[in-house]
Amino acid sequence: MIMKNESSVDLLTSDLHRQVVLKAVGAAVGLLGAAVFGGLAAAFSNMRTPVEQHLLPIVLSGDDQEEETEEEESEQTEGELKKDSQQAEQTGGDQEEEQRDDEDKERDQEEEEDDRKEETEEEEDDREEETEEEESDSEEETEKEESEQTEGEQEDEQRDDEDEDRDQCEINPTPPGTIKLGSLNVRSMTKKENVISELITRNKLDLLLINETWVKPKRLKVLHRASPKGFKAHYRVRPGKKKGGGVANLFSEALQRKKKSSDSPDKKIKTTTFEFVVTELQHDDWNQPVLIINLYHPPGKSKEEFRQFLDEFQSLLDEVEKNYSSFIVTGDFNIHVNKEWRSDTDEFDSLLLVNDLTQHVNEPTHKAGNTLDLVITRNVEISGLKVRNEKNVVKSDHYTVYFYAKPEGTGEKTEENKNEEQKRFRQTEE
Repeated sequence: MIMKNESSVDLLTSDLHRQVVLKAVGAAVGLLGAAVFGGLAAAFSNMRTPVEQHLLPIVLSGDDQEEETEEEESEQTEGELKKDSQQAEQTGGDQEEEQRDDEDKERDQEEEEDDRKEETEEEEDDREEETEEEESDSEEETEKEESEQTEGEQEDEQRDDEDEDRDQCEINPTPPGTIKLGSLNVRSMTKKENVISELITRNKLDLLLINETWVKPKRLKVLHRASPKGFKAHYRVRPGKKKGGGVANLFSEALQRKKKSSDSPDKKIKTTTFEFVVTELQHDDWNQPVLIINLYHPPGKSKEEFRQFLDEFQSLLDEVEKNYSSFIVTGDFNIHVNKEWRSDTDEFDSLLLVNDLTQHVNEPTHKAGNTLDLVITRNVEISGLKVRNEKNVVKSDHYTVYFYAKPEGTGEKTEENKNEEQKRFRQTEE
């Protein structure tokens, strides 16, 4: 009985348990069905036609609305950016066009300015050229007038000098046996032959001593064309191809008694620091010949070369003294004897003193104001020495030195002495 009751209780409990489980399952199934139905309903509600979708508002959740809003804002922003970009591009293009226009305008302005400058410069150049031409013409006219005036003044001075010389000769007649000489650094005889010949004739020179002839062996005709009728030329050309130099003595044939011998100093003495040529002269009223030495010493020598010049000049003097007691040395020494404080001048003066020589030129002989062209003598009287600037005649930077000369002790000869000398001369000729 009791066991039956326990079985009944177990069965009852089992039924209750099954019912509870079934209810739970049913509830769960109900919930699941509701969910599925809701999902289907929602899916069905979304399956509307495009027209219905267009006509009916879609109700979105909050998140969807925010996303849509953000998308719309993003699209709006992108649109604005595109618009701004397009506007910027359009603005940039407009600015570039404006910039190009501005650059074109600037170039046009610059070209206009350049054109104006060129026109202005051309006008200024034209004015300057006209001014220069006018000034040049004016200068040429002034120079021509000054040149004509200078030439006229020089001609007047020369005529005055010649008149003065003639007056002095009339008042104080030139002593017997006196000859007239001239010394000039001509700086090239080329194209000056006629001028030199006229210079000799007009000044009634017996001898013209020329420095810097610039004559070469193949152009010796220049010397003959420069020599007036009755004149001869002794010369020496500068050796080698070096330009410049050269010395020449143009002298009257009446003063030459014999040709140069092998004992002539310019044939025996060889020099490297100066050029020289000699001519032996004899006058009817002289009781001895006079040797003329024409010397050219180039400028710009070192102290050693200058001392070598002094040694060679001394050697020449020693050779001359062997056969001549009276001689004249002239030429362009290029020693500033007017500047006594210079060492070369002092050494040269000492050499002259030791050899009992006298230097006679005491005024400038060069356009720079220095005394370069000298007249040095022993036992020869010098008178009437004058320095004359004849640059417009001879076109040289040196002045011409004119002077009279005769051996010391020369006086009037008696008729008896003259006859005796004439006899000796005829015997010599025979």
